[in-house]
Amino acid sequence: MATGLGLGIVSAVASPAVVWPAPDYGTVEASVRDLFGFLGLDPANPLGRWIRPGMTVVLKPNWVKHEFGSTVGRNVLFTHASLVRVLIDAALRALSGDGRVYVADAPLQGSDFARFRRQSGLAEMEKDYARAPVAFLDLRQQWAEIDDASSYVRGVHPLAGDPNGYSLVDLGARSRLMCFGVNARFGVTDYNARQSQSRHGYPVSNTVLSADVILNIPKLKTHMKTGMTGALKNFVGIIGSKDFLPHFRPGSPRVGGDEYPDKNWLSHAASPARKLLQTRAPLWMWKLARAGAQAASSPLIHGGGWHGNDTLWRTVHDLVDIARNYDVGGFLRSQPRTILTLVDAIVAGEDCGPLKPRPKPCGLLVWGEDPGMVDVTCATLMGFDWRKIPLLSHLCDAQARAFTEFRGETPTMPGSAGQFEAPVGWAGEIEAARKE
Repeated sequence: MATGLGLGIVSAVASPAVVWPAPDYGTVEASVRDLFGFLGLDPANPLGRWIRPGMTVVLKPNWVKHEFGSTVGRNVLFTHASLVRVLIDAALRALSGDGRVYVADAPLQGSDFARFRRQSGLAEMEKDYARAPVAFLDLRQQWAEIDDASSYVRGVHPLAGDPNGYSLVDLGARSRLMCFGVNARFGVTDYNARQSQSRHGYPVSNTVLSADVILNIPKLKTHMKTGMTGALKNFVGIIGSKDFLPHFRPGSPRVGGDEYPDKNWLSHAASPARKLLQTRAPLWMWKLARAGAQAASSPLIHGGGWHGNDTLWRTVHDLVDIARNYDVGGFLRSQPRTILTLVDAIVAGEDCGPLKPRPKPCGLLVWGEDPGMVDVTCATLMGFDWRKIPLLSHLCDAQARAFTEFRGETPTMPGSAGQFEAPVGWAGEIEAARKE
């Protein structure tokens, strides 16, 4: 498949991804219009191929957290509002006055949403679309006051969450986590991890489960626990309580875990200390302990933040399966739900993603109907080998047929976004071999 401006994807799969130039956020509307034109969509109603009057449409941006520290004002943490606006307007045109649009996500527990609304342009969008059938939802059921500089938890407060409620979707034997058994123990950093017993259930937003079409708008970044984050990982934000989400298995591989490597002594020592100090000790003691760990010569790997994490990719696959195939009440759909993805890679993030990434201007958008193919394309653009990233290599498993048609073909493209620097726990493990 050829594309304009020399940035297309050549692929044998049914639903290839398309990479498109987008120089900056100020000209996003024109860039997306040109992309839709290349795709042969109706200029007056580009999403009309998928969205019809009477439908419910959910836009799923990446609202991971408010900007803090070195990320302030650098457009690297969350999906830029300009892309959200373009897709809201396109969805409203397709609905033609009959239907509903929701813009919804569950940011991290420690995201100060009032601060996020100011920084992200969400407050302005809420005003601009106040008379349109558009609702903006924070899907979380709780917010934690967390010190940005030290990750110290000051307190946890309840939130209203999804006004339409939640459904506990139980995947049972279909869950990718079932291989660990019904009594497996899982952990979630900065949350009260719950035990996974006989069920692999997720409290999923009913707003999301009621959608006819999901417009997925992730931010392209590296990720400490999955290597990279894009179309697939963005679906972690469809639930109300992230303490239900298995991120790792406690301990090192020697004891059946994947929280940190066997030979990293600092991680072995730091894990129990973190659990003890983060919410119970005085702030000064917590900061002192963190400073000592950061000053050590051995890198601190915790919370499953390394290439040996064999848990979180399974959780992500489960959630994409749910987004594609389940309705309110946890019932299987008769037909898979349409998911369209537009990746914000105008400014992407590298190194310590997803929370402390270094901005990497790429000037690109990635579009696709298949989230698996989109992410393989993104990883290739980043200079990574998708075969070395479990989140992507396991798209070739038979179980992944539930949500992707990807069959293992590496996309061919004339250029790249330049080599991304991988997070500490992934560096040297996932980079693609250089061509001579």
